[in-house]
Amino acid sequence: MKTISSPVTVSGLDKIDMSKPHVYAVNHASALDIPVLYVYLPFQFRIVFKKELLSYPVIGWHLKRSGQVCINQQAPSHSIASIRSALKSLKAGMPLVIFPEGGRTPDGRIRPFLPGAFFLAIKAQVDIVPVALVGTYELLPMNTYHIKCRPLEMRVGGPISTSGCDLHHMEDLSAKVQKALEDLYYR
Repeated sequence: MKTISSPVTVSGLDKIDMSKPHVYAVNHASALDIPVLYVYLPFQFRIVFKKELLSYPVIGWHLKRSGQVCINQQAPSHSIASIRSALKSLKAGMPLVIFPEGGRTPDGRIRPFLPGAFFLAIKAQVDIVPVALVGTYELLPMNTYHIKCRPLEMRVGGPISTSGCDLHHMEDLSAKVQKALEDLYYR
């Protein structure tokens, strides 16, 4: 992060009880989103990533070896072992980062969330924390390797409870988290 000369301002972390596990719902605009999270979230966590990333040299190897959670978006039933492992880790206290849009945005705008994005949060009955990464799209848009140095922001919202929610509430919960994330991002 130091080599790209883009200072990051972090706000809202004081709203989070970091002694509890949460699912962090983050907008996905750039290949540099994950390095920003690793540097500026002050705790260890796991990331849910799509299977296609396994084919990238070095990155795929690192994701698999470091215990991140691989999901096959085309055939979610093939991801049952990964989902069970992630659920067990989450219940044991390991925070989880998800990108509910399912991939990077091609235009810098937040895309609709995937329907099953909050399955793990509901199953584990942990709060969801919206996190808006602002400026990463302009820093390194999709399909380019040219980094345009600029100031970045990581805006952390208040936790959204899943207490009492079941899978029938997934759509409403998803809409609530998306609105909270959009409010953080577009303010």
